[in-house]
Amino acid sequence: MPSETFYSGKKILITGGLGFIGSTLAIRLSELGARVTLLDGLIPELGANYYNIEPIKGRVDVVEADLGNRSVTDLLVKEKDLVFNIGMHSCHLKSMTDPLFDLETNVTPQIHFLESLRAHNPQTRVIYIGTRAQFGQALTIPITEETPPNPKDIYAASKQVVEWYHLLYQKICGLRVTSLRLGNTYGPRHQMRHPQYGVQNFLIRLALEDQELKVFGDGSQKREMIYIDDIIACLLLLGENPLCVDQIYCVGSAESITFLQLVEAIIRACGSGRYTHVPWPEDRKTIEVGDVVTDFSKLTGHTGWKPTTLLDEGLNRTVEFYRKYRPHYW
Repeated sequence: MPSETFYSGKKILITGGLGFIGSTLAIRLSELGARVTLLDGLIPELGANYYNIEPIKGRVDVVEADLGNRSVTDLLVKEKDLVFNIGMHSCHLKSMTDPLFDLETNVTPQIHFLESLRAHNPQTRVIYIGTRAQFGQALTIPITEETPPNPKDIYAASKQVVEWYHLLYQKICGLRVTSLRLGNTYGPRHQMRHPQYGVQNFLIRLALEDQELKVFGDGSQKREMIYIDDIIACLLLLGENPLCVDQIYCVGSAESITFLQLVEAIIRACGSGRYTHVPWPEDRKTIEVGDVVTDFSKLTGHTGWKPTTLLDEGLNRTVEFYRKYRPHYW
């Protein structure tokens, strides 16, 4: 478990701080006594939502600006003890239809941000949130940190490139970097307006509305679903552990399921909805990565982290949240 005292008084910057992961992390850090600043560009259709930080309203600083705006970030990064760098879009399909959007949103701003760090806080701790999509259709199963990157879409390629930039800046200026290759994460505070940035969360909306959920093919592809609280615990452990500097980690779930089993579990948790099998759409088939099975023993060995939330429990918590706060997310 993360230390109850390490983060007290620490100055922390979270990019993408009004989104799903950033806001949940901010709430926990605030509870631990950290001095938290959130940076968010409020890019339309992404997950930024001021209601996400309602529990800590007035207790954190929020800056609305693009990650690549040096006039803002040069000042923000000064004297920060730790940066959680989450602020990137995560739509596989959009990256394939509009690769320049991907470049301009995910790559160029990150280089500007790293330059701000190099100029004004060159040896701070940075936790970069990468994605298991960097492995694409994995060349080895189970996936480990030694599995070669094999992106199947432009978004995944951009996340890999930005990870490499972070590790390069560690060599250039001493930035103390950790990269987490994150799998499918679900839970409260995810945007629910469309499926572009996390289809598993949008399926919950469809089931709550008693709509039909589509299962491509037979739904037998293996998936790993990680509840948000487990991810937050992982990030906190990475941030406080010096052994994790200059390391890349894979993160996995507490259980392995098929996509069809995920859909069935969502319908059970919601008490409504139904599913049907449909052929794979060509755009989805092109970027499908096959089975996802992760060996996260390196992460456990360095930090002691293990996921503790089983899918049924996590889905029940998630459904309860959206039933209660639906007007703020629909």
